[in-house]
Amino acid sequence: MASLAVAPPRNQTRSLTGMGVTVLGLHVAGWGALFGWLLPAQEAAGANPGLLLGLAVGAYALGVRHAFDADHIAAIDNATRQFLTRGRTTATTGFWFALGHSSVVMLSVLLLALGVEAFAGGLADENSTLRQAAGIWGGTVSGLFLLTAGILNMPALRSLHRLRRTMRNAPVDDAELHTHLNRRGVLHRVLHPLTRAVDRPVKMYPVGFLFGLGLDTAASISLFVVAGTLAPSLPWYAAMVLPVLFTAGMTAFDSADGLMMARIYTRASGDARRTVDYNLVVTGVSVFIAFLIGGTGLLSVAAELLQPSGGILEALTTVDLNFLGIAVIALFALIWMATAAATRKAKPSAAALPFGTQQL
Repeated sequence: MASLAVAPPRNQTRSLTGMGVTVLGLHVAGWGALFGWLLPAQEAAGANPGLLLGLAVGAYALGVRHAFDADHIAAIDNATRQFLTRGRTTATTGFWFALGHSSVVMLSVLLLALGVEAFAGGLADENSTLRQAAGIWGGTVSGLFLLTAGILNMPALRSLHRLRRTMRNAPVDDAELHTHLNRRGVLHRVLHPLTRAVDRPVKMYPVGFLFGLGLDTAASISLFVVAGTLAPSLPWYAAMVLPVLFTAGMTAFDSADGLMMARIYTRASGDARRTVDYNLVVTGVSVFIAFLIGGTGLLSVAAELLQPSGGILEALTTVDLNFLGIAVIALFALIWMATAAATRKAKPSAAALPFGTQQL
């Protein structure tokens, strides 16, 4: 099969190494500072270290939970396929997205620790102008990004569907199969300025940052700081341990999602029919999730602005799609395991992989 340009193995190794070192470093820094300095200092100052420990575990768990948010999963999954069609190394897509999202939390807690009272009051009050504006912003950005990602993947989905019907009556050569796997369509050219702006994993950092400006996660972590659990004798930067732990949890699991999706999209057997079926299922699920989450997010923004007294818009204000992220990951994991089993039986060569990429 004809292949696309891919990142050299050395670049892949460097990216994966840098990601692993950063995620490990966040865990060592967060937990090390907590147990080696902050908890003993709390106890020495006569404050309750047990309460702080509970908040620290809660901050880490909150980061892990948000890594499974449906908008995170949909953004990472759809971006992974787009990067693969450009021959990019995709294993760090989730890592950069999580770092961008977590940066908002770090910045918010920093402002609180520095005593920016106007920001603190607006962040803690759910009815404040800041929180309302942030909610509208977050839903709009994530909704538009996910709908755009779904639209960009639609041509490939339609092309794969047509190819599957064609293969019932006639064989398909490698060149034609490759063309269908890499189909982009007219809309891709129309949206080219946007796709050019996010054309590699590192550029998912600003995307994650824009998602994070919804400030919901930042408000949750900030409330831990506002709760006043730290001893007055501790320096202001002691509060930064909590967002570091949050970042450690989110980057670990978003990075794992990015790695899983990179392997899912680059694993298939050498059988052309199985390759088409596999890519049709994976791309179809990603597109469906992008439209579902993106559309729901934008309708929720409309409900927030219009304040309807009934109907579909009002019902959307009570919808919680967070559980869907876990379901999507479980589904992709099942697809991955099923394909891995089929691949072991077929024993494909590296040249038969979709998009001409190397296995990660």
